[in-house]
Amino acid sequence: MLTYRLLSAATLAALASSGFAQKKPLDHSVYDGWKTIRGTTLSRDGKWLASIVAPQEGDAVGTIRSVGDGRTISIPRASTIQFSRDGKFALATVVPGFEEARKARRDNVPAADQPKNALAIVDLSAGKMTTIDRVTSFILPREDSGWFAYRPEPPKPAPAPTTTPKPEEKKPDGEDQQRGQGRPGGAGARPGGAAAPTTRGATYVLRQLSTGKEEKIEFVDATAWDKFGKVFAYSVAADKDGKGSGVIVKELVGGRSKSVMPGVDKAKYPKLALTEDGARLAFATDKDDIKAKKPALSLYTVLSFSPEAKPVLVPIPKAGDSVNEGGAIAFTPTGNRLIFATSKAPQPDPTEVPADEKVSVDVWTYKDPEIMPQQLLQANAMRGRGFDAIYYVASGKSIQIESKEMPNVQFGDKGDGPFGIANVNLDYRVESTYNPGFDDLYAVNLQTGERRKLITRNNGNAVLSPDGKTVAVYRGEKREWTAFDLASGKETSLSAKIPHPIYDELDDHPDVSPAYGLGGWTKDGKVLVQDRYDLWLCDLSGNAAPVNLTNGRLRDLRFDAIDLDAEDPYVDINNLPLSVLNDENKQGGIFWRHGNSVDKVFLSDNLYTLVAKADDAETLVMTRQSAVEYPDLWLTNTKFENPQKVTDANPQQKEYNWIKAELVSWTSADGIPLKGILYKPENFDYAKKYPMISYFYERDSHTLHQYRSPAPSASTINIPLFVSQGYLVFVPDIPYKVGDPGLSALNAIVPGVNSIVSRGYVDPKRLGIQGQSWGGYQVAHLVTVTNMFAAAEAGAPVSNMFSAYGGVRYGSGVLRQMQYEHGQSRIGGTPWDSFTKYVENSPLFRADRIQTPLMIMSNDKDGAVPHTQGIELYSALRRLGKPCWMVVYNDEDHNLVQRKNRKDLSIRLSQFFDHFLKGAPMPVWMKEGVPATEKGRTMGTELTKP
Repeated sequence: MLTYRLLSAATLAALASSGFAQKKPLDHSVYDGWKTIRGTTLSRDGKWLASIVAPQEGDAVGTIRSVGDGRTISIPRASTIQFSRDGKFALATVVPGFEEARKARRDNVPAADQPKNALAIVDLSAGKMTTIDRVTSFILPREDSGWFAYRPEPPKPAPAPTTTPKPEEKKPDGEDQQRGQGRPGGAGARPGGAAAPTTRGATYVLRQLSTGKEEKIEFVDATAWDKFGKVFAYSVAADKDGKGSGVIVKELVGGRSKSVMPGVDKAKYPKLALTEDGARLAFATDKDDIKAKKPALSLYTVLSFSPEAKPVLVPIPKAGDSVNEGGAIAFTPTGNRLIFATSKAPQPDPTEVPADEKVSVDVWTYKDPEIMPQQLLQANAMRGRGFDAIYYVASGKSIQIESKEMPNVQFGDKGDGPFGIANVNLDYRVESTYNPGFDDLYAVNLQTGERRKLITRNNGNAVLSPDGKTVAVYRGEKREWTAFDLASGKETSLSAKIPHPIYDELDDHPDVSPAYGLGGWTKDGKVLVQDRYDLWLCDLSGNAAPVNLTNGRLRDLRFDAIDLDAEDPYVDINNLPLSVLNDENKQGGIFWRHGNSVDKVFLSDNLYTLVAKADDAETLVMTRQSAVEYPDLWLTNTKFENPQKVTDANPQQKEYNWIKAELVSWTSADGIPLKGILYKPENFDYAKKYPMISYFYERDSHTLHQYRSPAPSASTINIPLFVSQGYLVFVPDIPYKVGDPGLSALNAIVPGVNSIVSRGYVDPKRLGIQGQSWGGYQVAHLVTVTNMFAAAEAGAPVSNMFSAYGGVRYGSGVLRQMQYEHGQSRIGGTPWDSFTKYVENSPLFRADRIQTPLMIMSNDKDGAVPHTQGIELYSALRRLGKPCWMVVYNDEDHNLVQRKNRKDLSIRLSQFFDHFLKGAPMPVWMKEGVPATEKGRTMGTELTKP
């Protein structure tokens, strides 16, 4: 067995000689500078690593590192980095400086004059960087041949000429007295004399990486590359007289160009597609319907670029349809099929009703498949919706695959397979508002369009095999994986002989338990089925017994397959990387299956991620993290030889009093063994009595070794900040009993808190609780049934399950009924058949028992929990004279989106808990409020005098 070790961050910390007392506590000023790593990629040859280190607010820095000698090339303000196929060049988008861009926005600088992106081209061997300013975007083909295209920003409008006015002269009789008046600068000029910018397409520049040779192409409407970057196709927009349009194909090797479709006056060519080898072209155009007020799109293919080749019209399967304006066109990998979307041909706009007579009304009926809010959200998408069809190049025939009755078909083998599958829920749309998840499963013959129903009313997911010949289905009601041969329709059980549950045993919703999932498909016709711990190799024919590939159950190890090659749809069980989590102690690791041996690579008090592998080399980049270690990048190879840490994103962390995480255990009030996480400060002193905040949602103990960055709060307390400032934070796991979600939370949380208090270093008079959404509901419930907490904050809480049951999740437009009957709220019934349970689990009806000071966040554009739920609880407590504060962020969602609001909430959370758990002075917003007349002028966050 191979075993590899990295020196743990905890060991390094223990060896360090710094004194804890000298370290600063985190505060709200540290957020902006705390960094993350993104955009990590390796060159195909594994010789170069690119990554971007970005602060939460400010300018990022891209770094390209030589894997061999460690030298680096820095690209300030890089937002994306791509390598050329040969690994000799890198291209990066460079964004404007953060402060420069912000200043331009604040100064209301016109969009054309604001700072723009640039393109950086890096010659890796020479270490030379060329920057091209004002570049909108660039396209580097997947398998480039040394050429790429970029799109410059349109030129700035010419400034208005500045001239000294001449004294008015008397004009000769008959001269146009209006000249120079009304339309300064003549026809088409902008106010002030600036020339009007052209709207005739865009400019593209083709550039050869090795020489820097460029060719400018103007008035471009649409573009397409082949896979290997040898052929570039583009369409040209018509000029102001409606002339000059057409489709052109350019061969980069040799530089030859050919017009494959000379333009028709005023015609447009908005969609192009090339086969992977660049030998065939497809384009959509309105030239055949150009005289219509709303021209319909036709589709053509060009099967070769020889002089005599002519475009071939693609037949549309259904009369009255045309090519959908919003859909894409694309060849399948073989180039033998062309996928395109159809819809009804455009119709003239109906006669417009005068504005003063137009009625705006929503009509709701009990038979609506979707309720009106959902329809309104989907209306624009549905009006422009297209349905996929396939054109067969060899036969010249088109087959309609999707339709209004079967709108979503998944194609096998990227469209080259024999079959597709479709999950159709049309018959269950009304029911889905209270009992979601059901659909009918169909097999769709991609060559004929024939549809065959495989399953009626299934509640589980279906996964199509990469070759499009088999579908694996989780039969939710049976808790079983089966496989259908799509040619014959024969169904075979995959999991019947697996001796352990293949569904989530800990799932406690009043619904079908979800499957653990599939780990992938093998080339020889097998599939990997997961149980809680292991991967099982299952024969699609059902003849062979399942084979346990990992044997993790006896060691409490949960295995998952890792996909390091997005291009390969199959897994190799003889060379299979695996991620591991110890279910008991939460250690994370990496194992690797070689042949029949499952070898340990890492297993420690960390979490590991294999980020990327080089396509043509054994180079690997990975991360390791823990509560005390940011997931920096490590370079190694597939043998994990000599792993080297190559980034240090947050060196400032060592200056601060950081956190440490401990796995804790206790028994719930109803006898269930539970686990949770206790966060302590780095300078923890057993002799002190600490205030403690309990934060919870459902089960989070598996995040024991997850790194948490200081960041402004979207809705919950930032654990590193609070712990660094002298709090303990307890995160308990919570199991639920259907019908008693509130009691379940009480039974889990209170004994857990008491178990920590019994250790002697927590002050029982300074306990707080905080949660958001489902956690916010549990906070609101707890303060109605116990007075042990000195302060509580509930974000987006449901307070009245009756009114919430009938509410709408306005973010998606769906009713909330399913939330209670089958979902997270876990009532398991309706208000009329489970009336008592709705009463018992609604905090509003016990508001008179609340003694704990409560802070509520309830935002007015919350798309998940109705804003009125917070108002109901607030209004009850206000009526009762109970201490309660509610913050409502305007135009904000369930979790805060705008960073300024996140920073504000973070300050208020600190002030609220600091006052009740540390005795800090009240801020103005808590003591005096912030009147509407002062809204926007003062935030009320200054502290009052005791």
